Amino acid sequence: MNTKSFATRSQWVTNHNFPTVPGVHILGLDMGYSAPKIVYENGQIVFPNFCKKLEGELIGELPKGAIVYENPAGDRYYVGKMALNTLSEDSVVAEDSLFGRNHYLHSDFRVVFDTALGLALWNIDTDGTDLFLQTGLPPAYMTKDEPYIRAAMTGTHEFSLIVEGQKKNFSVSITNEQIDVMSQPMGTVNSLLFGDNGKYSAIAGDVMRNNLLIFDAGFKTLDTFFIHANQLESQGTNPNLGMYRVLSEARAKIRDDFGIEVSIPMMQTVLRTGKVTVNDAFTLTSREYPVDKYIENATIMVADEALDSIKDYIFEIKYLVMTGGTSEAWFERFNSRLEKAPVTILRGNATTNLAAFYANARGYYMNRYKKLGGRA
Repeated sequence: MNTKSFATRSQWVTNHNFPTVPGVHILGLDMGYSAPKIVYENGQIVFPNFCKKLEGELIGELPKGAIVYENPAGDRYYVGKMALNTLSEDSVVAEDSLFGRNHYLHSDFRVVFDTALGLALWNIDTDGTDLFLQTGLPPAYMTKDEPYIRAAMTGTHEFSLIVEGQKKNFSVSITNEQIDVMSQPMGTVNSLLFGDNGKYSAIAGDVMRNNLLIFDAGFKTLDTFFIHANQLESQGTNPNLGMYRVLSEARAKIRDDFGIEVSIPMMQTVLRTGKVTVNDAFTLTSREYPVDKYIENATIMVADEALDSIKDYIFEIKYLVMTGGTSEAWFERFNSRLEKAPVTILRGNATTNLAAFYANARGYYMNRYKKLGGRA
């Protein structure tokens, strides 16, 4: 198993032009637990949802892709992959601030959101008045969490970013009226309906004429959205079926076998390298051990639980739409188990060349593009 394919990506594309509405800059924002995904008029962005406050002075030249965030008080943070690189196997991380239900109100969320905002606006001159932010939440969390995510996004955002030696200052004001929050799986529905040019896709009609289940396996939750006879018949959120659960199961086995406690953020580095390092303070030696079997076993276990949780829908739908980064990791497993089932499996990115983890953010963008008068 290639564990690297499970790690959160870092990408900043600035030359993939999406259709626009005059006078408005649309941002499709999927502020996921593992990574923010942003689709904007000039391209798309993803980076790990992690930041680390800098305690000392920066020395030397930062590596390619490094991001440094600075607030008005002068506090600096590494953001994304560079922040993950500061961790070791035994680093202690306050995981509740990253993965708890109230993470929108934590200062780390503000750092990551501002960074996403700044990267999307890097080449756009705006004070925020011409922005529209389209985002989404898991269906079960809409009522409780919408006020929190709105509170995190509204107001004046003053900060600086340093990316590959270039520093830019931002002052962006966002009002409540410039934000819309939709049910997260509807992002994938919209992504299926439209091509990258904003026009209806070749499969739009067939998809909407038939029953389908949106299966959105993300980092923390599995969200489902059952559309029957052109109506939303049911929706749900399972907080225990996602990549967080996979990594938690894997690290528990690693702890049992090697006696080290690996934080969930550090597991991103473990996925990229495919190994853990065990240090022996008595002999002053280090040994590396592969982790592919731990990831593979955990993936199979959680994927099978996820499939079992939706098996009652299989005979009622024509399309099972698997979307999100975790769904992509499970795709072949589902394809194998459903080989003889009367259902067609679609990826959430079936109408675009963008990676599957962008499906919701891209759908958010297209949804707002249409609502603001974009031509299909």
